Amino acid sequence: MGLPYQGFYSASKYAIEGMSEALRMELKPFKINVIVIRPGDFFTNFTANRKPSRTSAPGGDYEAQFARTLAIIEKDEKKGLPPEYLARKIAKILEKKNPCQHYIIATLEQKFAVLLKKILPGSLFSKILSSHYGIKS
Repeated sequence: MGLPYQGFYSASKYAIEGMSEALRMELKPFKINVIVIRPGDFFTNFTANRKPSRTSAPGGDYEAQFARTLAIIEKDEKKGLPPEYLARKIAKILEKKNPCQHYIIATLEQKFAVLLKKILPGSLFSKILSSHYGIKS
């Protein structure tokens, strides 16, 4: 899902999903499975290595909101699952004879958010997500 102040990151994930859908069809005659893993937050060095963009630099229009939202994002990432959990899940998926096309590997709360996005009207889900990230309407 698209996340505030993570537009490029979100866009890259959407792009990988689209490319994977195309490859899945192209490689099917060769009996090659293409699987998409949708990971939630994992506690890695990603948080420590984040590089803010110029729009979030001190003095920018987004400075205060960005700082509030970034604190929430980093808190979520630090509470994320260990990367070894993801590795074990992927290893099990790779051993399957007939794997699914998509897997969500995340906390129960994050899996619930994916379900909510599917069943709620977009405007309501957006309000919930905005509220989680401290974005005021």
